[in-house]
Amino acid sequence: MPDFYLGARAHDYGRGTPAEMFARLRRDGWTCTQLAYPKAIEGISTLEDVTPTVVEDTLAAMKGTGLRVPVLGVYRELAAADETLRRREVRAFISQMPVCRALGALCMGSETTGMEKQPVGTTLAQARAQLEKSLEEILPAAEALGVTVALEPVWHHALSTAEYARQLLDTMASPALRLIFDPANLLGPDWLDRQDQLFGRAMDLWGDKIMAVHFKGVRYEGRRHIPCRLEDSVVEYETVFRHMKGLPQEELPVLREEAVPGAADSDRAVMTQACRWMQ
Repeated sequence: MPDFYLGARAHDYGRGTPAEMFARLRRDGWTCTQLAYPKAIEGISTLEDVTPTVVEDTLAAMKGTGLRVPVLGVYRELAAADETLRRREVRAFISQMPVCRALGALCMGSETTGMEKQPVGTTLAQARAQLEKSLEEILPAAEALGVTVALEPVWHHALSTAEYARQLLDTMASPALRLIFDPANLLGPDWLDRQDQLFGRAMDLWGDKIMAVHFKGVRYEGRRHIPCRLEDSVVEYETVFRHMKGLPQEELPVLREEAVPGAADSDRAVMTQACRWMQ
């Protein structure tokens, strides 16, 4: 049974230097963060701006605050139907592998391209073929550097179901491929009344491959996904964490997404209660 440690995305706290951002997170009581450099760090507009000096400053901020960086956020369009775009996104993703290793991050996190972003007429099968093509390039590079790639299933993306996540793990057959579990993203509107089935199936298929858990609130208006407070979320977090009982990981980061600075105490109370449900 994993021990959980709680954190938040850095860019939900605005932008600043690594020292400033990590100090803000630490003051709010978080112990770790998901770091996406272009979103969180001043002076970084593209991944090309992540220089060795920036990485050194981040390591100093980690040491000064005690915060860990379990997830380096490198969210790219890895299933893009546009081949020129897909290749560019793959190159960008691979470029951050040395950064991941230098920070000692558990993984590099990415989603897999929403179908609504694809050209009209793109099928799910075509998007998945593009994703697998990207991973055929990415995973050998990750294995060579000893870093882990963690993809996040999202119900309206190429990686959209628990079953396909398992299939992808088997097809790629790489020790460098793992998953980020975001219950609110896996929970599409068609599953609202079947959450026990959805989350139970997911944990049975790949619970042992989870590198990090995302925690956010969501509700639906029709099929429209709307962020909300944790207390108002339709996600049955008791069901989620009950199905996580018995996972073999020694520890797992649970990362608050869409955090509101200043509300960390109430957020952590909800998150801590959820974690207790698996004990």
